[in-house]
Amino acid sequence: MKIAGSGSLPGGDYNEEINISGSGRITGNVSCTGMNIAGSGRVDGNLACNGELHISGSGKIAGAVRAGSIHTSGSASIDGPASVNEEIHISGSMHSGPVRCTLLRVSGSAKADGDVSAEEVVIRGAIHAAGLINAEKIDMELGGNSDADSIGGSTIEVRSRATSRNLFARIFSGGAFSTLTVANSIEGDLISLENTVAASVTGRIVKIGPNCRIGQVYYSEGVEISPEASVDRYDMINA
Repeated sequence: MKIAGSGSLPGGDYNEEINISGSGRITGNVSCTGMNIAGSGRVDGNLACNGELHISGSGKIAGAVRAGSIHTSGSASIDGPASVNEEIHISGSMHSGPVRCTLLRVSGSAKADGDVSAEEVVIRGAIHAAGLINAEKIDMELGGNSDADSIGGSTIEVRSRATSRNLFARIFSGGAFSTLTVANSIEGDLISLENTVAASVTGRIVKIGPNCRIGQVYYSEGVEISPEASVDRYDMINA
């Protein structure tokens, strides 16, 4: 099914892929095998697709999304939760409700009005989460200021793209560092942080690197704190 130019489709069950290459609108809940938006597309309801939702233009979903995967190199807006079986890859921007997927990869900008839950989170841009970011592995190389309420995982690493080891990036960014701000706690097993502001950090082995401002650090095996970091208090706890 294809909308080229300007047109609309009624909501319903479509046992095929829907392609929008102009300005298209679907007037209700819709299910399909996949959806590709290369122009401007809108769904006035929930979207369910077994395959990929691909947005290289501007896509607006006025409800929840259930999909096999999501890839956006354009601008995606999802009013409800985004639940994906496999990967969400954001090289453009995406604003949604709570996010659940297997792998979240962000090289653009992601904003979630709720929790973010995945097996792996890889950030090479910026992320804004109103709730908890929770994953087995979290790898953030900040390409923009980011924030979350809390972060939880097994292995957590946060660093800025413009570090002292990357002199040219630092010069061209005006010497500024991108910062991750966590309103409450960061909890994990192995934790390594740079350019992070948080109320508390709890882990088995914790490394607090340059440009961090942490209220309290709790560790059960080992801790390393950079002289370029600010930590109000650190204590060893029982494992």
